[in-house]
Amino acid sequence: MSECMIFCLGGGRCKSEGEGYQKNYRVFNKDVSKDEYAKIEGALPSGFTLAQWVKEENMTNEEKQENSNYKKMNGYLKVLEYETAWRKFWDEMSQEDRDSILNIPQFDAEIFKEITGIDVSDNESTSYST
Repeated sequence: MSECMIFCLGGGRCKSEGEGYQKNYRVFNKDVSKDEYAKIEGALPSGFTLAQWVKEENMTNEEKQENSNYKKMNGYLKVLEYETAWRKFWDEMSQEDRDSILNIPQFDAEIFKEITGIDVSDNESTSYST
């Protein structure tokens, strides 16, 4: 299995085949050199996560009912849906970090949207909310 791919898709959202599947040094399903790959990878923002800690004082009544151990832990670990996590990450990013993705020479808005759910052509920001 390849570990040298950034924003690549297989032959479909859940298919293990096609242009963006198990190929080395690929960015948005396009071949790049090892050096170019390293440069792009090094410029990408970090911090994407599928979970976040919610303190007890920030929990809704519904969250408290669904997470009975919250008092022992003073909160709970909220697991986000994949596209929700991307939206949160994108909305909290600086413009400089967004540009580091948007300015990748191989950037493909359709692939980015399919992976993240974010339509970069949409100028209206749909902000994440907890």
